[in-house]
Amino acid sequence: MKKVVVLFLLLCVAGVASAKTERFGTWIEFELSKKLFKTIEFSIIPEVRLQDDWTVDEYLIDGKIAYSPFKFLEVAAAYRYNVNVKNKENEEYNRFVFDATGSYDFGRFENSLRARLTNYFNEDDEKSNFFRVRLKSAYDIKGSKFKPYTSYELFRNISTGEFKGGRFDAGFTRKLGKFHRVGLYYRLQDYYSSQESIHILGIDYRFKF
Repeated sequence: MKKVVVLFLLLCVAGVASAKTERFGTWIEFELSKKLFKTIEFSIIPEVRLQDDWTVDEYLIDGKIAYSPFKFLEVAAAYRYNVNVKNKENEEYNRFVFDATGSYDFGRFENSLRARLTNYFNEDDEKSNFFRVRLKSAYDIKGSKFKPYTSYELFRNISTGEFKGGRFDAGFTRKLGKFHRVGLYYRLQDYYSSQESIHILGIDYRFKF
């Protein structure tokens, strides 16, 4: 686990240092989650993504079901309906996601490693399959409802065998009572091709009942 953490930190620093960032966006996400059984949870997750001039770039909604056979392991499947907003005609996409997430706590650090398999469509309507791996570490501050975290996610196009980009996050979450949680984060969406990378301000809210 220590070697994995060091490797991802190096990738994170390299990605942030090399990124060309001239664009900015704001992503706003809402999550409604319900425990169906002790080990099964269902979520509906609508999201809207805004461009730097505050116009809508895309909006999407996920339906997700997660199963936790063990305390340290969660597997999940999700379906996403995605609309890219265009001047003439909107573009609609469907995406399927399969996750496996392992977690390990070290002191007050809460660490997780997630592997994700998903399909993807680009602007030319070309189809690809992606394998994404994300390392995340959060710190449980004693006596505080705030929980800071950082993560790095690597994107690999398994259809072409290329690494396409990385995603660095730094932010925090805060519990509001028993059922509510809000979060705020900065995200650097770093593309390894000629595309410019994007600064993102993220806001999320979760209601779990």
